[in-house]
Amino acid sequence: MRRLTAPAAKRWLLAVACVVGLGFAAPSLAANYEIAIDAPEELVEPLRTRTLLGRWIDEPGFESDQLPLFVARAQEEAAAIVRAAGYFSARVDVALDEARAGALPRVRIVVDAGARTTVNRFELAIDGPPAAQAMRELLVDRWPLPEGSFFRSTEWEQGKRLLLDVLQQRGFVRARIVASRAEVDPELTAAALTLRVETGPRLSFGPLAIRGLERYDRSIVEALKPWEEASGERTTDGDPYSFDDLLTFQARLRGSGYFDSVDVLPDLAAVETDPARTTVPVLVELGERKTKRAMFGIGYSSDEGARGLLGYEHRNLLGRGWRLDSGLLLQSVRRRAFASVRTPQQASGHYYQTGVRVERFDVQGELTDKQTVFVGQGKHAEDTETFLSLQYQIEERELPLTRGVADRRRALTLGYAWNRRRLDSPIDPRSGYSISAQVSGASSALGSDRSFARFYTRAMRFWPMPRESALGDGLLVGMVEVGQV
Repeated sequence: MRRLTAPAAKRWLLAVACVVGLGFAAPSLAANYEIAIDAPEELVEPLRTRTLLGRWIDEPGFESDQLPLFVARAQEEAAAIVRAAGYFSARVDVALDEARAGALPRVRIVVDAGARTTVNRFELAIDGPPAAQAMRELLVDRWPLPEGSFFRSTEWEQGKRLLLDVLQQRGFVRARIVASRAEVDPELTAAALTLRVETGPRLSFGPLAIRGLERYDRSIVEALKPWEEASGERTTDGDPYSFDDLLTFQARLRGSGYFDSVDVLPDLAAVETDPARTTVPVLVELGERKTKRAMFGIGYSSDEGARGLLGYEHRNLLGRGWRLDSGLLLQSVRRRAFASVRTPQQASGHYYQTGVRVERFDVQGELTDKQTVFVGQGKHAEDTETFLSLQYQIEERELPLTRGVADRRRALTLGYAWNRRRLDSPIDPRSGYSISAQVSGASSALGSDRSFARFYTRAMRFWPMPRESALGDGLLVGMVEVGQV
């Protein structure tokens, strides 16, 4: 048996002491008094947490002579909480029970809520140009306190901010509320709401300032703008400012493949400092990706043996922003070389792509050589992508017993692909769906050995499972595939 030296024993005892210390939780704070609440369920938690009385129930620094002050203060605070929830005819009583021997003092909060106040009238006046008047239906639809709803003070304030946000995000950046009134009749338990909004002129998109652009041409960024900017600071010939367009622009830049980070922001400070300005400048901050990248990889599988991959990418070919993707794949049964060039995406979402691919398969002595060249036009629009292509392929096949005699086939194929992805996450989706479809065909009268038509579609749907279900917060995935030649 090994003996512990004195220093080792001390360290061991210290470790045991730390473990024992961690095993005991810190004692909970003792209550200073009790609170009993008799009120509608939705009011209980606010009365317990948003009053001075509730916050000090277990404070160590509490002194007993403070309790009468807390009770008096709670009367005002509770009445304000009840009114904010829409109970304007309610009666609130806060009282301190007589002290009991050996027991904590008890404070009772009793709320006789009565009938809840409802909105019986909502009037919205808009002072502004016809474009602002046309937004009335949208503003009324977004208003959180329509006629017949319960009146709440918090939603009254939030609703006013919401209306201003809707207007400002659609070009009326200087919109403001010039008059607002909420008339509450406690006897009728009714509230009449009146708002008057002054929108000001609708501003246009102004000049675009770009930071962080060094490797790539400015035209790559400009082409992705979904708007036309005004010709001057005090002109209105540009497209109306829209916050949704800013988000679309930012998404396009992030998906372009040229940048690691993208931030698109409106320069609202410039608008505030110049009341005569009729445009909103836009600031774009970019973090560029490197123009060139080389990739190397090696691997091994029991089915295909060793493999090696060499890849090369160039994102600014010939200084025009063209993207070159090329690679060489070597395996025991397959060899493939490919290269494709793609132009930058235009403001309309369109781009052009062309490429070539050479492959050889060697499966138990059967040799198959394929040469493919294609050209096409694609379009990317938020969650939908399409690609129309023309492809020419030559295939030669030699069997072991007929070496030197090749079966040669060729096909000139016109194809169309459509993909839509509406998922909560492109990397790890838990809800949403994706649909893809492909249609292609060839004719023996147009450069092909035989005529054919081909169709393929696939649909996937993701359903998140409730935590209490048998799958236990899992994920249910459904997939359907259909194809026909």
